Amino acid sequence: MSSMKYFVLEHDRRLPANGVNLAFPERMLKGYGCAGPQEIVYTKPGNLLSASSLIEHPILLVSEELQATVTKQLPDIPYKSVVVMDLEQQGQFYYAWMDFPEIPCLAPDRTETENGRIDTLWVDTEALKETAIFQIPYYRSRVLVARVDIAESLLRKSLYGLSVRPIRLTRGEKT
Repeated sequence: MSSMKYFVLEHDRRLPANGVNLAFPERMLKGYGCAGPQEIVYTKPGNLLSASSLIEHPILLVSEELQATVTKQLPDIPYKSVVVMDLEQQGQFYYAWMDFPEIPCLAPDRTETENGRIDTLWVDTEALKETAIFQIPYYRSRVLVARVDIAESLLRKSLYGLSVRPIRLTRGEKT
């Protein structure tokens, strides 16, 4: 495996997870290709939204600031605009649903975790050659991973609610 360093980009666990507070349109839940170029998502009644750089579940949404930083370095990643409406707070929060490339996890049973955080994933390292930021489907979630240069540019922005930590990507065998 190359000496390239990779980092997980995730929602800061010290903050409330927002995804469970949101009601997504059914077409969005069917997948990126089924959604329109701009979507509106509402908070569920009785729930408040705390704005952060990432909403991870059930759909990975990134803040406009995070999207702009990634797009500046990688302009070819397509995205759709998502407005999250919090009617109780009378607020709007702007996110992007970016169509990050997927790299498969080749051995989910060999994934190493510590305190619920993934430390090592087995992937096809050939698929990583040109990819600067990507998602790895892992059971019912997606792990967003970036090369060191992308992670550093995001850290310089001090994006609220974004946690950046190292991950090991290990060569897996295709089955």
